[in-house]
Amino acid sequence: MHDQNQIQRIAELQVTVTSDTIMMLKRSAVLVLGLCALFPLFCGACFISRLKKGATHCQDETDKTWHAVGSSWRNSQCVECSCESNLMTCCEGLATVTGYPDNCVVEYDYTKCTFEVINKNNPSEHCDYEAILK
Repeated sequence: MHDQNQIQRIAELQVTVTSDTIMMLKRSAVLVLGLCALFPLFCGACFISRLKKGATHCQDETDKTWHAVGSSWRNSQCVECSCESNLMTCCEGLATVTGYPDNCVVEYDYTKCTFEVINKNNPSEHCDYEAILK
């Protein structure tokens, strides 16, 4: 059988393991929250709007159009949205264009949700650029 000292050591070990486990879980939670905060930087500019309880439609903030719960759409500024039972999620559909020469300009085509970077003086000439997804 176990003597009193062995029982106490087992109890102390259990407390230590439990404390270590709790600290590890707390550190993991902090890491997960930190990564969630960085998620929009990697995955584009998205925003979430909560719906009122019992809502059956979402209103697009750009076009002011209404969309039924369960639907998805792309608005006139190429923002892609979806309407769920408790929230609306929208994400930018076009990239932010940077790193192009001063003699060039970005032309967005919102009907096709595309863009071109062209020379201001010669529109048939395309320019090099960097694109960052919003």
